[in-house]
Amino acid sequence: MNTRTLASPSHAKPKPSFSPKQALKILISVVLLGFLLQHIGLENILHKLSKANLWFIPVGVVVYLVGQLISAYRWKFLSAALDFKLALREFYDYYLIGMFFNLFLPGAIGGDVLRLYYLAKSTGRRKREALLTLLAERGVGLVALLLLTSAVCLSPALHGTHLAIPVKLPFLQQPLNFDLSVLLVGFSSLLLLGYFCLWLVPLQALTQRFPKLALLEQAKVYWANVGLLAKSVSISLFVHGMMIVMHLLIAQALHTSVNPFYMTVVYGVVSLASVLPIAFNGFGVREGAYLLLLTKAGLQPDTALAFAVYWDIISTCTSLIGGLVLLKGHYKTPTAEEQADLSDELV
Repeated sequence: MNTRTLASPSHAKPKPSFSPKQALKILISVVLLGFLLQHIGLENILHKLSKANLWFIPVGVVVYLVGQLISAYRWKFLSAALDFKLALREFYDYYLIGMFFNLFLPGAIGGDVLRLYYLAKSTGRRKREALLTLLAERGVGLVALLLLTSAVCLSPALHGTHLAIPVKLPFLQQPLNFDLSVLLVGFSSLLLLGYFCLWLVPLQALTQRFPKLALLEQAKVYWANVGLLAKSVSISLFVHGMMIVMHLLIAQALHTSVNPFYMTVVYGVVSLASVLPIAFNGFGVREGAYLLLLTKAGLQPDTALAFAVYWDIISTCTSLIGGLVLLKGHYKTPTAEEQADLSDELV
């Protein structure tokens, strides 16, 4: 089915509606960014950026776009496991539009929800089934990221590297040290344990007793098909590798260097911190994580925060391309009624 039929060119795009939760996230991001800028100094960050090699920005955008194309391919074959059949270009369009929507149209509906809306509507399938494909696509990316960073933490390449983060609490005299390697390896171990536990769950008996769990029978293909799982995790590792190369290029653009293995840990921890649902699109949390981790690698605070801004510029430019796809493709964003129906069906 041609997705260009999802809307006519003259269909007006609805204005994004802000929920109190979304407004709170934006407020938290503003407060965090304001604190960081006041602490480091905006003029110091701009000075570092003025001396940076800005030619790495278009290079980073190209690398990011290729990474998103590969991710769209991953989503395509994971969707095909549930008989969703669309062209790669359509999956790629949905991916880019989702990025744009997350960053520039923050409303009651997120970019991932918009992706499943397009997938379900263009194929005439249930939105809950489309949701399974997104959960699988996001899930394998998370699994690959945790496995990669855990393997690096356990490797001799980081032997002697101090990965403990001191956290001061008002009721304790001594700060608590949170070892990143222990946390990452611990989460990875829990994921592996959960994977093996899935094989022990009597799905057929559960779905007979609880019909609402019938979708789990469909989702079983994502962990029972070992070949599919291995392929998707391998592709995810490749995409993460591309993003790590981007991070190393940003360091080079700022005329500094970071151990590639440590940069892998930085990328993994920052990526995980950015998806925490406490700030708008990870802003504030991401920059704070870069500052904390890169200063431990020897970078000056203004350089570390300039690194974060450089990354934000690349991701913002890439997201803008999603806006062009949205306009050129005449895609319809969900109306208020459709958003309500979407929420009801997914609950």
